[in-house]
Amino acid sequence: MTEIERKFLVAEMPRAESAAATIEQGYLALDDRGEVRLRRIGGELLLTAKSGHGEMREEVEVSIHPRAFEALWPLTAGRRVRKVRHYVPLGEGLRAEIDVYDGPLEGLRTAEVEFNSPEEADSFTPPPWLGEELTGDVRYSNQRLATDGLPGKREDVEMETQAASGPSRSFRLLADESAADGVRRAIAGRLDKAAERLREVSETGADGDALAEAIHSVRKDLKKARAGLRLVRDELGEKTFKRENGALRDAARTLSASRDAEVKVATLDTLAGGDVPRAATSLWREELVADRDRIVGGESAGIPEAVAAIEAVSARAAEWKLRADGWKLLSPGLDTAYRDGREAFAALGEEASFEDVHELRKRGKDLWYQLRLLRDAWRPVLEPTAEEVHDFTDMLGDHHDLAVLCIDLVGRGEVDPVHRETLRTLIEARQASLLEEARVAGERIYAEKPKVFLRRIRAYWRAWRR
Repeated sequence: MTEIERKFLVAEMPRAESAAATIEQGYLALDDRGEVRLRRIGGELLLTAKSGHGEMREEVEVSIHPRAFEALWPLTAGRRVRKVRHYVPLGEGLRAEIDVYDGPLEGLRTAEVEFNSPEEADSFTPPPWLGEELTGDVRYSNQRLATDGLPGKREDVEMETQAASGPSRSFRLLADESAADGVRRAIAGRLDKAAERLREVSETGADGDALAEAIHSVRKDLKKARAGLRLVRDELGEKTFKRENGALRDAARTLSASRDAEVKVATLDTLAGGDVPRAATSLWREELVADRDRIVGGESAGIPEAVAAIEAVSARAAEWKLRADGWKLLSPGLDTAYRDGREAFAALGEEASFEDVHELRKRGKDLWYQLRLLRDAWRPVLEPTAEEVHDFTDMLGDHHDLAVLCIDLVGRGEVDPVHRETLRTLIEARQASLLEEARVAGERIYAEKPKVFLRRIRAYWRAWRR
C-alpha cells in the first residue's frame, strides 16, 4: 500500500475532534531504507513494515497474536514512542491525525493528512492551526523520535535559552549544580510552568478540549513536583513535606474531575469497535463528552485558587532547609520509592484488588519521575530504565481507567443490555491481559533487592559527579 501524506507541526489544538486513541509503538529494526515496528492501539496489536520517506511511502501492516507481541515488545526497549492520536475532520473527505506525544517527547504535537493523489496533496491548503510543514523531515519521523528524541535536543536548547533569562525548568539534575539546588530548581520549574498554563487558559477563556488538555498537563507537572518532594522528604522534615505536598495535592484535586471524565471518553474510544460496534456506544459517548464539558466549565472557577497555592509552594522552595547534599540527600527518597514499589508489587497476589493496583501505580510513578530527575547520571542506562517503568505504570493506569469506565457503565440506559454485558466482558478480559503484562514488567523492574538497586544507582551518580 502506498501512502501519500503531508506532515505538520501543530501550532494549537483545534476544537473539532471525532475521536482519539492511545498509541504505543516500538521499533524492532531500523535503517535508512525503512523500519519494522510493533504498534498497540487500544486492544489492537500490529506488526508494520515501512519503506521510503517524504510524501509517498510503502507500508505493509498485519495483525499479530498477543503472545507474539509480548515476546517481541522487550526487544524495542529504548526505541519507543507513546502518543494520543486525535482525529480531526477537515472537510472534503480529509481528516488530520494529530499526535500528542508523551514521555521524553512531551510537548511535541504533529499532524498528518493523507491524500488520494499527489495532485490532491499539492492543492491542500493547511488550516491556520497547523504550523511548520515537516513532510520529508526525517528528524520528525517516529523512528528518529524513538531513537534520538526531540530534534535538536529541545530540552537542551530550552536550557540554553533560559540560561540568559533565568534558571532552567528541565526536570533533571544538571552536572553544574548541587543536588539540593537542582531539586529546588526542578520542582519550582514544574510549578511555575503549571501556574503559567492555568493562568493562560483562564485569561484566554479556553474551554472544552483546550482547557481539558491544559488541566491534564498541569496535573502531570504537579505529580512530578510531588515526586521530587518525596525524593528529599527526609531532609525537608515531616512538617515542611506535609505542608507542601498537601498544598499541591489539594490543588490537583480541584482539577481532577474533568481529567477523570476525559479519561472515560478516551478509554471508551479505545475499547469500542470490533465486538461492540461504535454505533452501540455513541449515545453513551455523547453523555460522557457532555459530562466532561460540564465539569471542565465548573472547574475553571477553581483555577485562581489552584494557581495561588502552586505559586506559594514555588516561592517557598528557596527557603527549604536542605542541609544534606549529593547522594546523601537523594538516597533515602529513592530507597523509599523503590522499596515501597517492590512491596506493593509483592502484595498484588493472584486476585489483585482495585486498591492494590492503584497503590502500585502510585509508587511506580514516584520511581519513574525520580529516575527521570537522575537520568543524566548515566543516560544510556537510566533513560531506558525510566521508560520501562513508565510503560509499567501505564499498564496499571489503563487497568484503573477500565475499572472506572466499568463502574460508569452500570445502569447506563444509553447502552442496551446485550452490548453492556459484552463491554463488561471485554473490559475484564483487557484488565486481565494488562495485569499479566504488568506482572512480567514488574518482575524485571523490582528484580533487585533495594540495597543492590541503591548501590548500583549510587555508583552511576558518583562516577558522573567525579
